Amino acid sequence: MKKIQIFWLLGLVTFSLSAQEPSSGMGSASLEQYVSKSINSNPEIQASWRQLQIAMKDVDIAKSGYRPSIDVLASSAYTERNYGLDQDYAGHTAEIRLTQLLYDGFFTSSEVSRFKQAQVVRYYELMGEIEQKSLETSLAYMDVQLYRELLSLAEKNLITHVDVFKQIEESVIAGVGRRADLEQISGRLSLSESNVLTELSNLHDVTARFLRLIGEKPAEALAEVSLSEAMPASVAMDLESILLAAYETNPSFNATIYNIDAQRFAIDSARSRYQPQINFTASYGAQTRDEAALNNTISEASVGVNFSYNIYNGGADRAAIRQALSQVDLAKDLRDKACIDMRQTIQIARNDIQNISEQLPSLNAHRLSSDRVKSAYMDQFTIGERSLLDLLDSENEYYESSRAYVQATYTLEKARARLLAASGILVKALGVSRNGVASVSELAEKELRYDPNHVCPATRTSLDDERNILKRDSDSDGIVDLWDDCVNSAPNAMVDDFGCEASAPEPQAMNTPASAADFTLDDAQVLASFSINISFASNSSKISSEYTSSLAQVIDALEQYDNAGVIIHGHASLDGDAAYNQRLSERRASEVAALLIESADIDSRRITSVGYGETRPLVDEESLAANAKNRRIEATIIQL
Repeated sequence: MKKIQIFWLLGLVTFSLSAQEPSSGMGSASLEQYVSKSINSNPEIQASWRQLQIAMKDVDIAKSGYRPSIDVLASSAYTERNYGLDQDYAGHTAEIRLTQLLYDGFFTSSEVSRFKQAQVVRYYELMGEIEQKSLETSLAYMDVQLYRELLSLAEKNLITHVDVFKQIEESVIAGVGRRADLEQISGRLSLSESNVLTELSNLHDVTARFLRLIGEKPAEALAEVSLSEAMPASVAMDLESILLAAYETNPSFNATIYNIDAQRFAIDSARSRYQPQINFTASYGAQTRDEAALNNTISEASVGVNFSYNIYNGGADRAAIRQALSQVDLAKDLRDKACIDMRQTIQIARNDIQNISEQLPSLNAHRLSSDRVKSAYMDQFTIGERSLLDLLDSENEYYESSRAYVQATYTLEKARARLLAASGILVKALGVSRNGVASVSELAEKELRYDPNHVCPATRTSLDDERNILKRDSDSDGIVDLWDDCVNSAPNAMVDDFGCEASAPEPQAMNTPASAADFTLDDAQVLASFSINISFASNSSKISSEYTSSLAQVIDALEQYDNAGVIIHGHASLDGDAAYNQRLSERRASEVAALLIESADIDSRRITSVGYGETRPLVDEESLAANAKNRRIEATIIQL
């Protein structure tokens, strides 16, 4: 009974944790709401915002050099001396002086330009901080969702183990069960309890991270996140296209570009020290004592031009130029680092998106199969046809497969978020913005243009051009090497499902073209057209028996029209090699045709299969949702 007590205590802890979460006052919330709150209140973003405001004031300070300087000088002093006619007296002086810069070697203009570009640097740093905090908020949000789901899976797994434990315990008490089985289920029960505690700890940690970023705990209900629609079209392109697009919008990278330009203006400022300075001056002054300190009020006014030229000041001017040159080199090094970091993040995120998108169908198939096995084993265990070990193994396999699938779905969304953030468009994709931020065109001395192929070349990793083992087709026969028993088949040879050359079938009244290029509907009378609800896993033409009922509409049409035939159209998604997708679509259409013949006993002469590859997509993009829609089967009923 100790196990049941532990389970009760665990459930109480879970309930108390859940009961505390809605204290934020939000019953439900979305990612967009939390990101908006984060970028308008996060202290690190606030600090970057203050830095931008300071930089804007630096421009105003530099511009003051263009304006005249007006000074007022006044003094009043009592003097006592032992010579002259007046040996003790009070004297008063007053003067107003105007100084207007005429020439300073373009120091002032260089400083204004430098600070203008520097404020753009601060602007992009603010935008980069906003993107970073938006990414961190997004990842924390999704991690809370992830670990809530993983905790739910662990709790369900624990409940199942408790139920089996009760059953085995009752059997042992009744004398019909084995003590070894009770020990076995006890060990598995302890493991499932540990899994729940682990997920509780993980959920606590990510909730604390969420609290640090947002300032409040996550709401009880969090809206689902789907960034697939927000992904730019460049994701479906090659790596170079993605990077070229990111160069334009990544704020951290653009900050380093403008920083280089700002430091180049600092060189001009330092070189201006070698030039003379010319000022226009005007002054007027009055004093109550004359030059002999007699009590005579005198005044003086002057207007003129002052010229000054420094000959030597200890090498400070030369050192200032060298320092400015080093600052430019440092800015270039920071640009290269930003380039490398951005390129790495985009490459890893894009690779994760591609790989996980391909893994998800397989992980989901494993999860569904494990669920069916678990249910079957439970029924068989109840009637004594399966051992306890079989039952526990099936339950744990279902738990692990479900956990892997859930983790993969969230890893995919997080990879999308990282790619969007590295491209500098995550905030835009979420439809949120920071209040009161000016635009670059309002701040910059000049907008910069550069050649990205020179500044930050889009270098590919050595594995970018390697084909995945699941897609590699050495002889281009449409059968991947993993399943190909004959990897050296002749070019364009007809092969069977195992990649070996097969003899051509005997001609029939209606034969089966190899591709859409061999077939046209121009002379056929179309009686009906519709889609067949059959889904295929990525890189697969296998059809599950559960889809047999999906052919009912085709069978009914063929029974309705005695002199009719059906054309099965196979389509593939846009990801992968076009030639491979063509052969894959042909195999899928052939598999549906074979299933139609097998399940409904329809004359093969009435059935034609056609593969269109990726030439007729429903959605012209590469994403998980688009690939699922494009990977389809359609049917056309025609008059023979």
